[in-house]
Parts: sequence; structure tokens; C-alpha cells
Amino acid sequence: MAELFDVFPYLENDRVIIRKMELNDVAALAEISSNDNVYKFLPPFLYKKSNKALETAIKNLGGRDFEKKKHIIAGVYLKENPNRLVGLAEMFDYKKRENKITVGYRLNEDYWNKKIATNVLKLMIEYLVSEVNISTVQAFVMPENIYSSKVLLNNGFVKEAYTLQEKNWGGQDTVTLDVYTYKKD
Repeated sequence: MAELFDVFPYLENDRVIIRKMELNDVAALAEISSNDNVYKFLPPFLYKKSNKALETAIKNLGGRDFEKKKHIIAGVYLKENPNRLVGLAEMFDYKKRENKITVGYRLNEDYWNKKIATNVLKLMIEYLVSEVNISTVQAFVMPENIYSSKVLLNNGFVKEAYTLQEKNWGGQDTVTLDVYTYKKD
């Protein structure tokens, strides 16, 4: 079994590729990070940053942050256009003792409702459960984000009976988040 932070993951299926972002992804990342609709249901990670700040973020996400074992924030690309960043695949808040991690995803609005998020989540789950041997994967969703909830449910997640209170999601001071969990069989 691989350890989570041994190698930055390169994941692919017949539809999408998840890999480390490159500096030539700045313009596409700027499209995502400046879209209010993308961030309506999300914490403001990379939100409305300058291109220079996004360049630094890309370097840090694929370098320093990964090496310090903070998180894996990877780019999402379509097989039909593997050089065009269309979203982010996020694996974070790894708790080694509990063998648990949190996942997230965000896509350029032009790529919504095309089953891309479903493919991204499926690839992350396959990697985390089969290759890294993580037993519990969590995701947090604002209740109004019904499409993301459907993506999670369609990928074998179960909605928990409790919620969390978080700050600074979707531009709101405090929000309630539904908790979804995927457990390895």
C-alpha cells in the first residue's frame, strides 16, 4: 500500500485526469476562483485572488504544502483536452490515527452538470480506499447544494444524522453543513 504523501497522485479514467497543477493553469484557475457561483457553497479557498497569488498557490499546492503533508489539492482536466484545467480535486484534513480524510471538489461553472464531479469523486475514492487504504472518507456540503449532495450519494456516501457549524462558507458568517461519509467495505 502506498502512503498518502509518498507521491503526488496522478489519477485518470476514461473521462478525467487528476494531477498536479502547472503554472500555465493560472488563467483557468482565475476563471474558477473569480466565479461567485462556484464559491456560493464553498469556503473561500483561492477566491478572487490575483494571478500572481494564484501562481504562488499553484507552486505551494504542488510543492511545499504537499511536502509538509498538509493536503493534496490537484487540478482536474478532461481527457479530451488534458491541458485545460476545469476544476480542483481536494483531499485534506487527513487524520492518520483515525484513517480518515476529507474530500472536496470544485469545477468551472462551464463544466457543471456533465458528470465530471461524479468522475472526480470516483477517482479520489478509488485512490484513497484502494491504493492508500483509507477506511473513512468525509465530505461537507451546505444543504442548499443539492447537486453536490447527489454526487456524493451516487458515489456511495451516506448522509449522517448530524450537521456541523462552520464559518466563512459561501460568504456567510456561520453555516450549517451536512456531513457525508464513505466507509470502506
